[in-house]
Parts: sequence; structure tokens; C-alpha cells
Amino acid sequence: MEALPGVIAVIVSLLACGVAVFKSAQSAAGGGLEPNTGTGIRTRATQASVEAWRAGHEAALPAARTALQVGYVGAGLGALGLVVLLATDLPIPLGMIVPGICQVVQLGHIGYAVSAANRAARAVTASASGSATDSATGDD
Repeated sequence: MEALPGVIAVIVSLLACGVAVFKSAQSAAGGGLEPNTGTGIRTRATQASVEAWRAGHEAALPAARTALQVGYVGAGLGALGLVVLLATDLPIPLGMIVPGICQVVQLGHIGYAVSAANRAARAVTASASGSATDSATGDD
């Protein structure tokens, strides 16, 4: 029974991480969360401009949504497994396997969301600097 708080913590963190990442990406992509507010995908590229911030978060939305879904599935399966484990004589650490795997998968999707946001923000920054260079040299 000493592993019970750990199982519950993993279940709660699956939900909390999924919701936090998805909601912040969704809010930033929609313009409700401005750069440098302390939350969101905060890389040099995404903080370069408001356009880069929004484009980056918009690009991160699919992976952030998947991270949220993995969190829901992992928490649900973890809770179900916990009930089964408590009703039987199986050791509680077995209840950490599925939520633990889901936590790793979720973190992978969060990492991918950051990567996608960074790429999209860099593309916006590069196109903005390219058009500024074209304007300055008269190459329009």
C-alpha cells in the first residue's frame, strides 16, 4: 500500500500536464496568451515576435492535443488498474506500468509540440527578416 500515493500522483500528473500544455497552446494560438506571460512554449524563436508566438503555438496544437488525449487515456486506465489492484492481492507497483508508459508517451508528445512550435516560429521569423531584407534592398 505504500506505493498508492505514487500511483495517484502519476494519474494526477497525466491529467494536469495534458490539460496545462493543451490549454496554454490553444490560448496562445488564439491570441489569448501573449508572449512573456510566464506560460506557453517559451523558446527564443517563439518569443521573437507576436506572430512567431502565435504561429508556434498553432503548430504545436496537434501534438499538444495528443498529449492531452494520452493523459486522459493513461489516467483512466491507471484508475481502472488501481481499482483492480486494490480489489485483488496483486502488488500496487503493477498499477504504475500503464500510467508510467503513458507519462513517457505524453512527455514525448510535449517535446514534439515544442519542436514543432520552434520550427514554425523560426519560419515566421525567417520570412519576416527575408521580406525586410528584400524591402531594404529594393528586391520586392
